[in-house]
Amino acid sequence: MKELPFDPYDFFGYIASGLVLVALAQVVFGFPRVIGTDLKAFDVAITILTVYIVGQIVAGPAKLLLEDLLVHRVLGSPTENLLRSKAPRFRKLLFPGFYRPLPSVVRSKVEAKIEAFRPAPHDSEGIFLTVRYSPEILKDERLLVRIDKFRDLYGFNRNVSFSLLLAATVLLVLGRIQARASLVHFGIVATVAGVLLLYRFLKFYRQYSYELLNCYACMSEKGKADV
Repeated sequence: MKELPFDPYDFFGYIASGLVLVALAQVVFGFPRVIGTDLKAFDVAITILTVYIVGQIVAGPAKLLLEDLLVHRVLGSPTENLLRSKAPRFRKLLFPGFYRPLPSVVRSKVEAKIEAFRPAPHDSEGIFLTVRYSPEILKDERLLVRIDKFRDLYGFNRNVSFSLLLAATVLLVLGRIQARASLVHFGIVATVAGVLLLYRFLKFYRQYSYELLNCYACMSEKGKADV
């Protein structure tokens, strides 16, 4: 069987997030008519292309707001949280899994290996890049394939969560203005789904760095895990 010409997680991540907003446009503006319409083959192709493009567009603000701002500016990057022993109490209560650190033995091994070329104290981005592009990691193809799956999963959940939360905001506001209970109900459902996928995004985003740092800590200078 030939390999697909695209990454399924990447492709369907854009399709799913784009479809949410295209469906929202139909509910709010009445077009494009996708839901409840008997589309012909050419219409289906145009719809898929439109949905994919919308998904590509929404990936930018999704990364900016959920990844760059929410995570890196508010919650702290996964690398930062994995390498510190104590987490902010209130944030840990809201996101317990995201703030669970590496075992102390693993943290010590990682810190010992990066100590000689640590870019700056508390520079989590510098530490992440140092580990991610170290010769040991780049030689381990099986690890790269594994962490790429987590990257695709966190990207999928991030994009769809953003689309759902954006749709929820529009539906709740419009439902209140127009006094349409159905829109408010759809907005509540979208909010719940968006928040749940936000937690999934945080889970896989952390898991990406968790796998990377764990393997890096156990690798010998030859690039293989110590036995």
